[in-house]
Amino acid sequence: MNNQVKIIIDKLGTTEVATIKRYMTNLQQLIGSDFAVTILDPRYKGDYNQLINEYERLSTEFPDIKIESFYVSQYLKSNRRDNVNQFTQDYIGDQKFTVEKKDGQRLFMQDGEVRIAIINNKAGKVTAVDFANPGQKKPHQRVSVNTSGNIQVLRHFDDKTHLPIVDEYLDTDLNPQLIVHFDERGLRADYQLVGWDEPVVYSEVDLYEQWFGRVIAPADYVINMNRHYDVLFEHQHDVTKVFLM
Repeated sequence: MNNQVKIIIDKLGTTEVATIKRYMTNLQQLIGSDFAVTILDPRYKGDYNQLINEYERLSTEFPDIKIESFYVSQYLKSNRRDNVNQFTQDYIGDQKFTVEKKDGQRLFMQDGEVRIAIINNKAGKVTAVDFANPGQKKPHQRVSVNTSGNIQVLRHFDDKTHLPIVDEYLDTDLNPQLIVHFDERGLRADYQLVGWDEPVVYSEVDLYEQWFGRVIAPADYVINMNRHYDVLFEHQHDVTKVFLM
């Protein structure tokens, strides 16, 4: 069986691509040419399609390298598109609304109040949808929408403070995969990978450690180009197989 090499990145631009190529050349001198490389990408993007398109472009640079994304791997459960439409229809149910347009946005009105606001960018693409309870001017929940028309994050707000209380990171079938709770100041307090049935953790480092525990085997070589996670490998992995760059 060939050696497995996992490269944890922070960026994946031209400089990083050149650096990875150099590391692979150095690895050949160290462990031979019989190894497979997987790039582990913990980055979040407001539109996952940016990451997916980036990976497709890089496949020409790295035809034999696999790229795994923390967020995209949880999100892509089907080829479904425009799931924001189903989510909005489910929210509307049998309620009656009138639809108005204002500043290029569609507003679903009920008894003179904006209950649903569909927010578009300059190109006319939906980027978010706000949902407000009756008698409330600010939304009690908001969904962020990518260029596939799919929801990435469903955010819930406190009705009194209007600060965020929960973020649900949804997959293409609208099932939550990651849930993040906020404290009374609106700051992230804890994280749970419910899609992977992981326990609650209280920092992003611990969150990504749960992911690394799934995708990095004890015998794998690890090249960490993301210094935020050095602490995870200082004592928990074979030091002869860890390279903290």
